[in-house]
Amino acid sequence: MSKRHASAVAFVVLVTILLSACGVIDKSSARTQSSAAVLTEAQWPQFNGGYDATRYSSLTQVDTKNAATLQEVARFRLPETMSFQCDPVVIGDTMYLTTLKTTYAIDARTGQQRWVRLHDLVNPGPGRLGRGVGYADGRVFRGLADGHLVALDAKTGAVVWDVVAADSKAGEFYTAAPVVWNGRLFIGNAGSDYGGIGHVRAFDIRDGRRLWSFDTVASTPEAARTWPTEPGKFKAGGGMYSSFALDPNARLLYVPVGNPGPDFVRDYRHGDNLFTSSVVILDADTGELKGYRQFVKNDFHDWDMAASPILFTSRAGRRMVAAAGKNGYLYGLNRDLKEVFFQVAVTRIENVDAPLTPEGTRFLPGTQGGTNWYGPTYSPALNLLFVPSIDWATTIKLGGPESLQYDPPKPFIGSTNGFGEQDPPDQRFGHVTAVDADTGKIIWKYDTDTSMVASVTPTAGGLLLTADTKGHFLIFDAANGRVALRKDLGDPIGGGIVTYMLDGTQYVAVPGGMKNPIIQTDSGPAWVAIFALPDHAKP
Repeated sequence: MSKRHASAVAFVVLVTILLSACGVIDKSSARTQSSAAVLTEAQWPQFNGGYDATRYSSLTQVDTKNAATLQEVARFRLPETMSFQCDPVVIGDTMYLTTLKTTYAIDARTGQQRWVRLHDLVNPGPGRLGRGVGYADGRVFRGLADGHLVALDAKTGAVVWDVVAADSKAGEFYTAAPVVWNGRLFIGNAGSDYGGIGHVRAFDIRDGRRLWSFDTVASTPEAARTWPTEPGKFKAGGGMYSSFALDPNARLLYVPVGNPGPDFVRDYRHGDNLFTSSVVILDADTGELKGYRQFVKNDFHDWDMAASPILFTSRAGRRMVAAAGKNGYLYGLNRDLKEVFFQVAVTRIENVDAPLTPEGTRFLPGTQGGTNWYGPTYSPALNLLFVPSIDWATTIKLGGPESLQYDPPKPFIGSTNGFGEQDPPDQRFGHVTAVDADTGKIIWKYDTDTSMVASVTPTAGGLLLTADTKGHFLIFDAANGRVALRKDLGDPIGGGIVTYMLDGTQYVAVPGGMKNPIIQTDSGPAWVAIFALPDHAKP
Protein backbone atom coordinates (compact mmCIF):
# COMPACT_ATOMS: atom_id res chain seq x y z
CA MET A 1 0.00 0.00 0.00
CA SER A 2 1.39 3.40 -0.96
CA LYS A 3 1.81 6.15 1.66
CA ARG A 4 -0.74 8.24 -0.21
CA HIS A 5 -3.31 5.44 -0.19
CA ALA A 6 -2.60 4.61 3.45
CA SER A 7 -3.17 8.24 4.41
CA ALA A 8 -6.47 8.30 2.53
CA VAL A 9 -7.63 5.12 4.25
CA ALA A 10 -6.62 6.50 7.65
CA PHE A 11 -8.58 9.69 6.96
CA VAL A 12 -11.71 7.73 6.00
CA VAL A 13 -11.42 5.60 9.14
CA LEU A 14 -10.97 8.69 11.33
CA VAL A 15 -14.00 10.44 9.80
CA THR A 16 -16.09 7.29 10.20
CA ILE A 17 -15.12 7.01 13.88
CA LEU A 18 -15.99 10.66 14.52
CA LEU A 19 -19.33 10.41 12.71
CA SER A 20 -20.16 7.23 14.58
CA ALA A 21 -19.39 8.87 17.89
CA CYS A 22 -21.71 11.73 16.97
CA GLY A 23 -24.50 9.32 16.04
CA VAL A 24 -24.44 10.18 12.33
CA ILE A 25 -23.48 6.64 11.32
CA ASP A 26 -25.26 3.72 12.92
CA LYS A 27 -22.43 1.18 13.10
CA SER A 28 -24.81 -1.70 13.66
CA SER A 29 -26.66 -1.12 10.41
CA ALA A 30 -24.26 0.65 8.03
CA ARG A 31 -24.45 -0.84 4.54
CA THR A 32 -21.52 -1.26 2.20
CA GLN A 33 -22.64 -0.55 -1.34
CA SER A 34 -19.44 -0.82 -3.34
CA SER A 35 -15.66 -0.85 -3.07
CA ALA A 36 -15.19 1.79 -0.35
CA ALA A 37 -18.46 3.70 -0.07
CA VAL A 38 -20.18 3.60 3.32
CA LEU A 39 -23.92 4.25 3.15
CA THR A 40 -25.98 4.67 6.28
CA GLU A 41 -29.64 4.34 7.22
CA ALA A 42 -29.93 8.09 6.66
CA GLN A 43 -30.08 7.28 2.95
CA TRP A 44 -32.06 4.85 0.80
CA PRO A 45 -29.22 3.38 -1.23
CA GLN A 46 -30.99 0.97 -3.55
CA PHE A 47 -34.25 -0.72 -4.51
CA ASN A 48 -35.70 -2.28 -1.33
CA GLY A 49 -33.23 -0.33 0.81
CA GLY A 50 -30.35 -2.75 1.34
CA TYR A 51 -28.90 -5.99 0.06
CA ASP A 52 -31.16 -8.03 2.34
CA ALA A 53 -34.18 -6.39 0.59
CA THR A 54 -36.13 -6.21 3.90
CA ARG A 55 -36.82 -2.45 3.44
CA TYR A 56 -36.38 -1.99 7.20
CA SER A 57 -35.36 1.53 8.27
CA SER A 58 -33.81 2.21 11.69
CA LEU A 59 -35.07 5.81 11.70
CA THR A 60 -37.28 6.70 14.68
CA GLN A 61 -38.09 10.42 14.46
CA VAL A 62 -41.47 9.61 12.90
CA ASP A 63 -43.22 7.11 15.17
CA THR A 64 -46.63 5.83 16.27
CA LYS A 65 -47.25 8.95 18.38
CA ASN A 66 -46.64 11.60 15.71
CA ALA A 67 -47.13 9.89 12.33
CA ALA A 68 -50.62 11.40 11.98
CA THR A 69 -49.09 14.90 11.91
CA LEU A 70 -46.88 14.32 8.85
CA GLN A 71 -47.17 17.15 6.35
CA GLU A 72 -46.39 17.29 2.65
CA VAL A 73 -43.43 19.64 2.26
CA ALA A 74 -42.64 19.22 -1.44
CA ARG A 75 -43.91 17.56 -4.60
CA PHE A 76 -41.94 16.84 -7.76
CA ARG A 77 -44.25 16.54 -10.76
CA LEU A 78 -43.03 14.48 -13.69
CA PRO A 79 -44.20 15.51 -17.17
CA GLU A 80 -45.10 11.88 -17.91
CA THR A 81 -48.23 9.75 -17.50
CA MET A 82 -47.61 6.03 -17.09
CA SER A 83 -47.61 3.22 -14.55
CA PHE A 84 -45.07 4.77 -12.14
CA GLN A 85 -43.59 1.84 -10.22
CA CYS A 86 -40.24 3.39 -9.34
CA ASP A 87 -38.46 2.91 -6.02
CA PRO A 88 -36.66 6.20 -5.28
CA VAL A 89 -32.96 5.91 -4.44
CA VAL A 90 -31.52 8.57 -2.10
CA ILE A 91 -27.76 9.18 -2.02
CA GLY A 92 -26.66 12.14 0.08
CA ASP A 93 -29.31 14.80 -0.54
CA THR A 94 -30.18 13.64 -4.07
CA MET A 95 -33.08 11.40 -5.07
CA TYR A 96 -32.97 9.40 -8.31
CA LEU A 97 -36.11 8.37 -10.21
CA THR A 98 -36.75 6.45 -13.42
CA THR A 99 -39.51 6.12 -16.01
CA LEU A 100 -39.56 4.30 -19.34
CA LYS A 101 -37.39 6.86 -21.17
CA THR A 102 -36.11 9.21 -18.49
CA THR A 103 -33.85 9.32 -15.44
CA TYR A 104 -34.29 12.21 -12.98
CA ALA A 105 -32.18 13.59 -10.14
CA ILE A 106 -33.98 15.87 -7.67
CA ASP A 107 -33.26 17.54 -4.34
CA ALA A 108 -34.47 15.07 -1.72
CA ARG A 109 -35.62 17.94 0.56
CA THR A 110 -37.36 20.30 -1.85
CA GLY A 111 -38.17 18.18 -4.90
CA GLN A 112 -36.34 20.61 -7.19
CA GLN A 113 -34.98 18.99 -10.34
CA ARG A 114 -31.17 18.84 -10.57
CA TRP A 115 -30.82 17.09 -13.89
CA VAL A 116 -32.76 14.94 -16.32
CA ARG A 117 -31.52 12.42 -18.88
CA LEU A 118 -33.79 11.41 -21.77
CA HIS A 119 -32.88 8.04 -23.28
CA ASP A 120 -33.53 7.59 -27.00
CA LEU A 121 -34.87 4.03 -27.22
CA VAL A 122 -34.13 1.93 -30.30
CA ASN A 123 -36.53 -0.95 -31.01
CA PRO A 124 -37.81 -1.05 -27.41
CA GLY A 125 -39.49 -4.15 -26.05
CA PRO A 126 -43.03 -4.14 -24.66
CA GLY A 127 -41.98 -2.95 -21.19
CA ARG A 128 -43.29 0.52 -20.40
CA LEU A 129 -41.56 1.42 -17.14
CA GLY A 130 -38.33 1.54 -15.18
CA ARG A 131 -38.30 0.54 -11.52
CA GLY A 132 -35.16 2.32 -10.38
CA VAL A 133 -31.40 2.72 -10.39
CA GLY A 134 -28.40 1.16 -8.72
CA TYR A 135 -25.61 3.34 -7.35
CA ALA A 136 -21.86 3.03 -6.80
CA ASP A 137 -18.74 5.19 -7.02
CA GLY A 138 -20.46 8.39 -8.15
CA ARG A 139 -22.52 6.72 -10.86
CA VAL A 140 -26.12 5.56 -11.23
CA PHE A 141 -26.99 2.54 -13.36
CA ARG A 142 -30.21 1.42 -15.02
CA GLY A 143 -31.60 -0.89 -17.67
CA LEU A 144 -33.88 0.23 -20.51
CA ALA A 145 -36.73 -1.24 -22.54
CA ASP A 146 -34.52 -1.57 -25.65
CA GLY A 147 -32.09 -3.88 -23.82
CA HIS A 148 -29.49 -1.19 -23.19
CA LEU A 149 -27.72 -0.84 -19.85
CA VAL A 150 -26.34 2.61 -19.02
CA ALA A 151 -24.12 4.26 -16.44
CA LEU A 152 -24.69 7.96 -15.71
CA ASP A 153 -22.63 10.47 -13.77
CA ALA A 154 -24.59 10.87 -10.53
CA LYS A 155 -23.90 14.63 -10.33
CA THR A 156 -24.60 15.63 -13.92
CA GLY A 157 -26.52 12.83 -15.64
CA ALA A 158 -23.88 12.57 -18.34
CA VAL A 159 -23.63 9.14 -19.98
CA VAL A 160 -20.47 7.34 -18.84
CA TRP A 161 -21.08 4.16 -20.80
CA ASP A 162 -23.94 2.52 -22.72
CA VAL A 163 -23.93 -1.17 -23.71
CA VAL A 164 -26.44 -3.52 -25.33
CA ALA A 165 -27.12 -6.09 -22.61
CA ALA A 166 -30.31 -7.82 -23.82
CA ASP A 167 -31.95 -8.46 -27.20
CA SER A 168 -35.21 -6.50 -27.49
CA LYS A 169 -36.01 -8.12 -30.85
CA ALA A 170 -36.07 -11.47 -29.04
CA GLY A 171 -38.62 -10.17 -26.51
CA GLU A 172 -36.04 -9.21 -23.88
CA PHE A 173 -36.19 -5.85 -22.11
CA TYR A 174 -35.39 -4.30 -18.73
CA THR A 175 -37.82 -3.09 -16.10
CA ALA A 176 -35.87 -4.25 -13.02
CA ALA A 177 -33.64 -2.12 -10.83
CA PRO A 178 -30.05 -3.44 -10.74
CA VAL A 179 -28.11 -4.50 -7.66
CA VAL A 180 -24.55 -3.15 -7.44
CA TRP A 181 -21.89 -4.81 -5.27
CA ASN A 182 -18.15 -5.33 -5.24
CA GLY A 183 -17.61 -3.63 -8.58
CA ARG A 184 -20.36 -5.61 -10.25
CA LEU A 185 -23.86 -4.86 -11.46
CA PHE A 186 -26.48 -7.63 -11.41
CA ILE A 187 -29.70 -7.42 -13.41
CA GLY A 188 -32.22 -9.69 -15.12
CA ASN A 189 -34.37 -9.01 -18.17
CA ALA A 190 -38.14 -9.24 -18.46
CA GLY A 191 -40.04 -10.74 -21.40
CA SER A 192 -41.67 -13.99 -20.20
CA ASP A 193 -44.94 -13.10 -21.94
CA TYR A 194 -43.35 -12.08 -25.24
CA GLY A 195 -41.22 -15.06 -26.25
CA GLY A 196 -38.15 -13.89 -24.37
CA ILE A 197 -35.91 -15.96 -22.10
CA GLY A 198 -34.66 -14.58 -18.81
CA HIS A 199 -30.94 -14.03 -18.33
CA VAL A 200 -29.36 -13.06 -15.01
CA ARG A 201 -26.20 -11.20 -15.90
CA ALA A 202 -23.29 -9.55 -14.14
CA PHE A 203 -21.44 -6.54 -15.58
CA ASP A 204 -18.29 -4.65 -14.65
CA ILE A 205 -19.40 -1.24 -13.35
CA ARG A 206 -16.30 0.43 -14.79
CA ASP A 207 -17.11 -0.18 -18.45
CA GLY A 208 -20.25 -2.35 -18.77
CA ARG A 209 -18.31 -5.45 -19.80
CA ARG A 210 -20.33 -8.65 -19.26
CA LEU A 211 -18.76 -10.93 -16.64
CA TRP A 212 -21.17 -13.88 -16.61
CA SER A 213 -24.68 -14.92 -17.64
CA PHE A 214 -27.16 -17.48 -16.28
CA ASP A 215 -30.22 -18.47 -18.34
CA THR A 216 -33.32 -19.17 -16.25
CA VAL A 217 -34.78 -21.53 -18.88
CA ALA A 218 -33.15 -24.88 -19.64
CA SER A 219 -29.74 -23.61 -18.56
CA THR A 220 -28.56 -26.83 -16.93
CA PRO A 221 -29.02 -30.53 -17.81
CA GLU A 222 -31.39 -30.83 -14.84
CA ALA A 223 -33.51 -27.95 -16.12
CA ALA A 224 -33.47 -29.14 -19.75
CA ARG A 225 -35.10 -32.42 -18.75
CA THR A 226 -38.12 -30.47 -17.45
CA TRP A 227 -38.94 -28.94 -20.85
CA PRO A 228 -40.18 -30.58 -24.07
CA THR A 229 -37.62 -31.42 -26.73
CA GLU A 230 -39.93 -31.82 -29.74
CA PRO A 231 -39.04 -29.78 -32.84
CA GLY A 232 -41.10 -26.62 -33.08
CA LYS A 233 -41.69 -26.36 -29.34
CA PHE A 234 -40.20 -23.05 -28.32
CA LYS A 235 -38.90 -22.54 -24.80
CA ALA A 236 -39.66 -19.13 -23.31
CA GLY A 237 -40.17 -17.38 -19.99
CA GLY A 238 -38.22 -17.00 -16.77
CA GLY A 239 -38.10 -13.19 -16.92
CA MET A 240 -37.29 -10.93 -13.97
CA TYR A 241 -39.15 -7.74 -13.15
CA SER A 242 -38.12 -6.06 -9.89
CA SER A 243 -34.78 -6.72 -8.17
CA PHE A 244 -32.70 -9.26 -6.24
CA ALA A 245 -31.48 -9.93 -2.71
CA LEU A 246 -27.78 -10.46 -1.99
CA ASP A 247 -25.88 -12.08 0.87
CA PRO A 248 -22.51 -10.26 0.74
CA ASN A 249 -20.85 -12.56 3.27
CA ALA A 250 -21.82 -15.74 1.47
CA ARG A 251 -21.42 -13.98 -1.91
CA LEU A 252 -24.79 -15.33 -3.04
CA LEU A 253 -27.49 -13.73 -5.17
CA TYR A 254 -31.18 -14.62 -4.61
CA VAL A 255 -33.19 -14.17 -7.81
CA PRO A 256 -37.00 -14.28 -8.28
CA VAL A 257 -37.95 -15.85 -11.62
CA GLY A 258 -41.11 -15.32 -13.68
CA ASN A 259 -43.57 -17.59 -15.49
CA PRO A 260 -42.93 -19.98 -18.40
CA GLY A 261 -44.18 -19.25 -21.90
CA PRO A 262 -46.70 -19.63 -23.38
CA ASP A 263 -48.32 -18.45 -20.17
CA PHE A 264 -51.57 -20.41 -20.16
CA VAL A 265 -50.94 -23.57 -22.22
CA ARG A 266 -49.30 -26.14 -19.99
CA ASP A 267 -49.81 -28.96 -22.53
CA TYR A 268 -47.46 -27.11 -24.89
CA ARG A 269 -44.61 -27.54 -22.39
CA HIS A 270 -45.01 -30.76 -20.41
CA GLY A 271 -42.75 -30.91 -17.37
CA ASP A 272 -41.87 -28.72 -14.41
CA ASN A 273 -40.29 -26.02 -16.63
CA LEU A 274 -37.32 -25.19 -14.42
CA PHE A 275 -36.36 -22.56 -13.31
CA THR A 276 -39.56 -20.61 -13.91
CA SER A 277 -41.79 -19.46 -11.01
CA SER A 278 -38.86 -20.06 -8.68
CA VAL A 279 -36.22 -18.43 -6.54
CA VAL A 280 -32.71 -19.42 -7.63
CA ILE A 281 -29.44 -18.90 -5.75
CA LEU A 282 -26.41 -17.95 -7.83
CA ASP A 283 -22.75 -17.50 -6.97
CA ALA A 284 -22.32 -13.73 -7.28
CA ASP A 285 -18.72 -14.15 -8.51
CA THR A 286 -19.32 -16.76 -11.21
CA GLY A 287 -23.06 -17.10 -11.87
CA GLU A 288 -22.95 -20.78 -10.90
CA LEU A 289 -26.26 -22.26 -9.71
CA LYS A 290 -26.13 -22.93 -5.96
CA GLY A 291 -29.75 -23.82 -5.20
CA TYR A 292 -33.37 -23.24 -6.08
CA ARG A 293 -36.96 -23.66 -4.96
CA GLN A 294 -39.73 -23.88 -7.54
CA PHE A 295 -42.99 -22.66 -6.04
CA VAL A 296 -45.28 -23.43 -9.01
CA LYS A 297 -44.49 -26.35 -11.30
CA ASN A 298 -45.65 -26.12 -14.93
CA ASP A 299 -47.38 -22.82 -14.15
CA PHE A 300 -50.44 -22.02 -16.30
CA HIS A 301 -51.83 -18.99 -14.40
CA ASP A 302 -49.05 -16.42 -15.05
CA TRP A 303 -47.96 -16.75 -11.42
CA ASP A 304 -44.51 -15.21 -11.47
CA MET A 305 -42.20 -14.84 -8.55
CA ALA A 306 -42.18 -11.18 -9.50
CA ALA A 307 -40.89 -9.62 -6.26
CA SER A 308 -37.50 -9.99 -4.63
CA PRO A 309 -37.18 -12.48 -1.79
CA ILE A 310 -35.74 -11.13 1.46
CA LEU A 311 -32.95 -12.33 3.77
CA PHE A 312 -33.09 -12.04 7.55
CA THR A 313 -32.36 -13.74 10.86
CA SER A 314 -35.51 -14.34 12.89
CA ARG A 315 -35.96 -13.85 16.61
CA ALA A 316 -35.45 -17.60 17.07
CA GLY A 317 -32.06 -17.30 15.37
CA ARG A 318 -33.04 -18.87 12.06
CA ARG A 319 -31.23 -17.53 9.00
CA MET A 320 -34.21 -17.30 6.69
CA VAL A 321 -35.56 -16.37 3.28
CA ALA A 322 -39.11 -15.07 2.81
CA ALA A 323 -40.73 -14.99 -0.62
CA ALA A 324 -44.21 -14.20 -1.89
CA GLY A 325 -45.56 -14.89 -5.36
CA LYS A 326 -48.51 -14.12 -7.56
CA ASN A 327 -49.92 -17.53 -6.51
CA GLY A 328 -51.14 -15.93 -3.26
CA TYR A 329 -48.77 -17.50 -0.74
CA LEU A 330 -46.06 -16.21 1.57
CA TYR A 331 -43.24 -18.69 2.21
CA GLY A 332 -40.69 -18.88 5.02
CA LEU A 333 -37.63 -20.97 4.15
CA ASN A 334 -34.15 -21.68 5.37
CA ARG A 335 -31.30 -19.91 3.63
CA ASP A 336 -30.51 -22.72 1.16
CA LEU A 337 -34.24 -23.00 0.22
CA LYS A 338 -34.34 -26.73 1.01
CA GLU A 339 -36.67 -26.50 4.01
CA VAL A 340 -40.03 -24.70 4.03
CA PHE A 341 -40.92 -23.57 7.56
CA PHE A 342 -44.35 -22.28 6.61
CA GLN A 343 -46.63 -21.47 3.67
CA VAL A 344 -49.36 -18.91 4.38
CA ALA A 345 -52.18 -17.87 2.05
CA VAL A 346 -52.44 -14.06 1.86
CA THR A 347 -55.32 -14.01 -0.65
CA ARG A 348 -58.27 -16.23 -1.45
CA ILE A 349 -57.26 -19.38 -3.35
CA GLU A 350 -60.03 -20.68 -5.65
CA ASN A 351 -60.36 -23.02 -8.65
CA VAL A 352 -56.63 -23.17 -9.31
CA ASP A 353 -56.56 -26.85 -10.32
CA ALA A 354 -59.32 -26.51 -12.94
CA PRO A 355 -58.07 -26.75 -16.55
CA LEU A 356 -58.33 -23.65 -18.69
CA THR A 357 -60.92 -23.88 -21.47
CA PRO A 358 -61.87 -21.91 -24.60
CA GLU A 359 -65.13 -20.97 -22.88
CA GLY A 360 -63.27 -19.42 -19.96
CA THR A 361 -62.00 -20.50 -16.54
CA ARG A 362 -62.10 -18.22 -13.51
CA PHE A 363 -59.41 -18.57 -10.82
CA LEU A 364 -58.08 -16.79 -7.76
CA PRO A 365 -55.60 -15.25 -7.36
CA GLY A 366 -55.76 -13.84 -10.86
CA THR A 367 -52.99 -13.04 -13.29
CA GLN A 368 -52.06 -9.90 -11.32
CA GLY A 369 -51.53 -11.80 -8.08
CA GLY A 370 -51.28 -12.45 -5.20
CA THR A 371 -48.15 -10.47 -4.61
CA ASN A 372 -46.77 -8.59 -7.58
CA TRP A 373 -43.67 -6.38 -7.95
CA TYR A 374 -43.24 -5.43 -4.26
CA GLY A 375 -42.87 -8.39 -1.96
CA PRO A 376 -42.47 -9.19 1.74
CA THR A 377 -40.59 -7.03 4.22
CA TYR A 378 -39.36 -7.64 7.78
CA SER A 379 -39.19 -5.80 11.10
CA PRO A 380 -36.55 -7.29 13.44
CA ALA A 381 -37.98 -5.27 16.34
CA LEU A 382 -41.34 -7.05 16.00
CA ASN A 383 -40.20 -10.27 14.28
CA LEU A 384 -42.98 -9.69 11.78
CA LEU A 385 -43.14 -10.17 8.03
CA PHE A 386 -45.42 -7.87 6.03
CA VAL A 387 -46.74 -8.58 2.55
CA PRO A 388 -49.05 -6.62 0.19
CA SER A 389 -51.41 -8.51 -2.08
CA ILE A 390 -54.10 -8.30 -4.76
CA ASP A 391 -57.23 -10.43 -4.25
CA TRP A 392 -58.97 -10.29 -7.62
CA ALA A 393 -60.08 -13.14 -9.87
CA THR A 394 -59.25 -13.51 -13.57
CA THR A 395 -61.05 -15.46 -16.29
CA ILE A 396 -58.84 -16.84 -19.08
CA LYS A 397 -60.14 -18.20 -22.37
CA LEU A 398 -57.76 -20.73 -23.85
CA GLY A 399 -56.80 -20.23 -27.47
CA GLY A 400 -56.13 -22.65 -30.31
CA PRO A 401 -52.98 -23.13 -32.42
CA GLU A 402 -53.32 -19.62 -33.84
CA SER A 403 -52.70 -18.22 -30.34
CA LEU A 404 -49.33 -19.99 -30.14
CA GLN A 405 -47.47 -18.19 -32.90
CA TYR A 406 -43.93 -17.68 -31.67
CA ASP A 407 -42.93 -14.29 -33.04
CA PRO A 408 -41.03 -12.23 -30.42
CA PRO A 409 -41.62 -9.59 -29.22
CA LYS A 410 -45.33 -10.25 -29.85
CA PRO A 411 -47.30 -11.86 -26.99
CA PHE A 412 -46.71 -15.60 -26.63
CA ILE A 413 -49.38 -16.51 -24.10
CA GLY A 414 -51.98 -18.86 -25.63
CA SER A 415 -55.24 -17.12 -24.76
CA THR A 416 -57.94 -15.37 -26.81
CA ASN A 417 -58.55 -12.64 -24.23
CA GLY A 418 -55.03 -11.45 -23.49
CA PHE A 419 -54.14 -11.52 -19.81
CA GLY A 420 -57.75 -12.20 -18.94
CA GLU A 421 -60.94 -10.55 -17.82
CA GLN A 422 -60.88 -9.34 -14.24
CA ASP A 423 -63.90 -9.69 -11.96
CA PRO A 424 -66.00 -6.51 -11.64
CA PRO A 425 -64.45 -3.76 -9.46
CA ASP A 426 -66.85 -4.51 -6.61
CA GLN A 427 -65.21 -7.94 -6.39
CA ARG A 428 -61.69 -6.47 -6.21
CA PHE A 429 -59.91 -6.59 -2.86
CA GLY A 430 -56.45 -6.04 -1.45
CA HIS A 431 -54.66 -6.90 1.77
CA VAL A 432 -51.64 -6.14 3.89
CA THR A 433 -50.86 -9.16 6.05
CA ALA A 434 -48.53 -9.28 9.07
CA VAL A 435 -47.09 -12.72 9.85
CA ASP A 436 -44.92 -14.00 12.70
CA ALA A 437 -41.57 -14.76 11.06
CA ASP A 438 -40.94 -17.93 13.11
CA THR A 439 -44.37 -19.55 13.24
CA GLY A 440 -46.13 -18.28 10.12
CA LYS A 441 -49.08 -17.21 12.26
CA ILE A 442 -51.08 -14.25 10.93
CA ILE A 443 -50.89 -11.47 13.55
CA TRP A 444 -53.07 -8.89 11.79
CA LYS A 445 -54.55 -8.17 8.39
CA TYR A 446 -55.71 -4.99 6.70
CA ASP A 447 -58.45 -5.50 4.09
CA THR A 448 -59.48 -2.97 1.49
CA ASP A 449 -61.49 -2.71 -1.73
CA THR A 450 -58.59 -2.00 -4.04
CA SER A 451 -55.30 -3.56 -5.13
CA MET A 452 -52.27 -3.29 -2.85
CA VAL A 453 -49.18 -3.17 -5.05
CA ALA A 454 -47.05 -0.44 -3.44
CA SER A 455 -44.20 -1.37 -1.13
CA VAL A 456 -44.71 -2.01 2.58
CA THR A 457 -41.85 -0.34 4.45
CA PRO A 458 -41.31 -1.02 8.19
CA THR A 459 -39.40 1.36 10.47
CA ALA A 460 -37.86 1.28 13.94
CA GLY A 461 -40.40 3.95 14.84
CA GLY A 462 -42.95 1.14 14.94
CA LEU A 463 -44.55 2.06 11.61
CA LEU A 464 -45.44 0.36 8.35
CA LEU A 465 -45.53 2.76 5.38
CA THR A 466 -47.58 1.88 2.29
CA ALA A 467 -50.27 3.14 -0.11
CA ASP A 468 -53.13 1.87 -2.25
CA THR A 469 -54.33 2.16 -5.84
CA LYS A 470 -57.08 4.61 -4.89
CA GLY A 471 -54.42 7.16 -3.99
CA HIS A 472 -54.29 6.83 -0.20
CA PHE A 473 -50.96 7.13 1.60
CA LEU A 474 -51.28 4.79 4.58
CA ILE A 475 -49.27 4.42 7.79
CA PHE A 476 -50.00 1.56 10.18
CA ASP A 477 -48.90 0.83 13.70
CA ALA A 478 -46.81 -2.15 12.63
CA ALA A 479 -47.50 -4.11 15.82
CA ASN A 480 -51.28 -4.25 15.49
CA GLY A 481 -52.39 -2.85 12.11
CA ARG A 482 -54.05 0.26 13.50
CA VAL A 483 -54.20 2.99 10.85
CA ALA A 484 -52.12 5.93 12.10
CA LEU A 485 -52.48 8.02 8.92
CA ARG A 486 -54.69 7.84 5.83
CA LYS A 487 -54.15 10.70 3.40
CA ASP A 488 -55.63 11.03 -0.10
CA LEU A 489 -52.87 12.12 -2.48
CA GLY A 490 -55.01 12.23 -5.59
CA ASP A 491 -53.71 9.45 -7.87
CA PRO A 492 -53.24 5.68 -7.61
CA ILE A 493 -49.97 4.67 -5.93
CA GLY A 494 -47.87 1.65 -6.86
CA GLY A 495 -44.27 2.65 -6.23
CA GLY A 496 -41.83 2.31 -3.36
CA ILE A 497 -42.39 4.35 -0.20
CA VAL A 498 -38.96 5.25 1.20
CA THR A 499 -37.67 7.14 4.25
CA TYR A 500 -34.37 8.92 4.87
CA MET A 501 -32.83 11.62 7.08
CA LEU A 502 -31.18 14.90 6.08
CA ASP A 503 -29.99 17.64 8.45
CA GLY A 504 -31.81 16.09 11.40
CA THR A 505 -35.13 15.72 9.56
CA GLN A 506 -36.68 12.38 8.68
CA TYR A 507 -38.43 12.49 5.32
CA VAL A 508 -40.88 10.06 3.74
CA ALA A 509 -41.21 10.01 -0.05
CA VAL A 510 -44.25 8.57 -1.85
CA PRO A 511 -44.19 8.09 -5.66
CA GLY A 512 -47.67 8.28 -7.19
CA GLY A 513 -49.42 8.01 -10.53
CA MET A 514 -50.50 4.71 -12.12
CA LYS A 515 -52.19 4.61 -15.52
CA ASN A 516 -52.45 0.84 -15.82
CA PRO A 517 -55.22 -0.80 -17.90
CA ILE A 518 -54.65 -4.31 -16.54
CA ILE A 519 -54.91 -3.26 -12.89
CA GLN A 520 -57.63 -0.84 -14.05
CA THR A 521 -56.17 2.33 -12.60
CA ASP A 522 -56.34 5.75 -14.23
CA SER A 523 -54.08 8.65 -13.39
CA GLY A 524 -52.72 12.02 -14.29
CA PRO A 525 -48.96 12.64 -14.66
CA ALA A 526 -46.68 10.95 -12.12
CA TRP A 527 -45.26 12.70 -9.06
CA VAL A 528 -43.26 12.20 -5.87
CA ALA A 529 -44.63 13.70 -2.64
CA ILE A 530 -42.19 14.35 0.23
CA PHE A 531 -43.38 14.44 3.86
CA ALA A 532 -41.89 15.55 7.19
CA LEU A 533 -43.12 16.34 10.71
CA PRO A 534 -44.38 19.92 11.27
CA ASP A 535 -41.58 20.82 13.67
CA HIS A 536 -38.99 19.73 11.12
CA ALA A 537 -40.61 20.89 7.89
CA LYS A 538 -38.62 23.56 6.08
CA PRO A 539 -40.50 26.52 4.53
